[in-house]
Amino acid sequence: MKSERLISLDFLLGLTVALMILVNNPGSWAHRYPPLRHAEWHGWTPTDVVFPYFLFIVGVSLALSFARRQAAGAHRGQLVRKVLDRSALIFLFGLLLNGFPYNHLDSLRVWGVLQRIAVCYLVAGLTVVLVPRTRGRVAVMLGLLAAYELLMRLPLVPGWGHGSFELADTFARWVDLRWPGAGHVHVTRGVSFDPEGMVSSLTAAASTLAGFLAGRYLLRDLPLTRRLRGFLVAGLGLAAMGLALGLVEPINKQLWTVSYTVLMTGLSLLGLAFCGWAIDLRGWRRWAQPFVVFGSNALLAFLGSGLLARLAVLIKVTGAGEGPVALQTALYTGVFRPLAGPVNGSLLYALGITLLWWLILWAFYRRRIFIKI
Repeated sequence: MKSERLISLDFLLGLTVALMILVNNPGSWAHRYPPLRHAEWHGWTPTDVVFPYFLFIVGVSLALSFARRQAAGAHRGQLVRKVLDRSALIFLFGLLLNGFPYNHLDSLRVWGVLQRIAVCYLVAGLTVVLVPRTRGRVAVMLGLLAAYELLMRLPLVPGWGHGSFELADTFARWVDLRWPGAGHVHVTRGVSFDPEGMVSSLTAAASTLAGFLAGRYLLRDLPLTRRLRGFLVAGLGLAAMGLALGLVEPINKQLWTVSYTVLMTGLSLLGLAFCGWAIDLRGWRRWAQPFVVFGSNALLAFLGSGLLARLAVLIKVTGAGEGPVALQTALYTGVFRPLAGPVNGSLLYALGITLLWWLILWAFYRRRIFIKI
């Protein structure tokens, strides 16, 4: 098996982390460019590509790390414990981030981005360990997609689901309202519904397993050009299939529909093929290095930027008007908006936060400090 670490993988991981920080930290949520917004409901924007890319790279990295551990003599029990421990820690970090700084248990949001990563890693990791053959892993991935379709389309609950992909009466929302309950889920368009809820985690886990299968193909003893060509062909086919499925089932990130899953997997493969060609084959590596820094401490970057964003809202300073205002508001209205206008100022603020985190992560990177769990 091929054991070289492709810089393009580190680049893609870092790129997704950088984009998550950029998208999650505007100067004003009311003033953002459309490409930096999620689709309101059906459809997709460039921002809706970021999280599936991240989960796909998690799957690829899972294939590479498990191959190294197995080569070092790790047995099944050790791998299972690793998956369980890591998933639990990531889920716990997500709960702490959601509750910071008050941690009111009666209103704590149970789901979230880190929780989804934990669930997807858990499902994919246990599948990899307990299902040894590629054919069985493919069957599990397809089974997750089929289970999602059945749950969303069968008339399981009167008045809910039965093929509806609208916010008000989708089966995924019905599950959210029963567990963890309306007080513990995200509010979407004024309605209790969690875009990282239980039902859509099935298809999100399938996205991660697709990444794992791509990682296994990457480990094959084949010329890199052939492996990248395989990603290109598969990516084009899956992207076209996802767009075609979008004619019968909405492409929807918040529901993580099957059409969305297939399309985003295709785009992830295309991105991997292009970046592998540009960075690892052509050697265009200098421009990739800043994003490699972001990927070197991905958990620290996401968790730290989330905590910093909350602190910027909680910390009050004297504003230009009457009474104290949030530090974020003061910086945006006092510095960035006068400098570049409402929309450009909002983007400039987000770029400033992203640059700040690059500097922090660069300091860790230079000292070879990598926080892993």
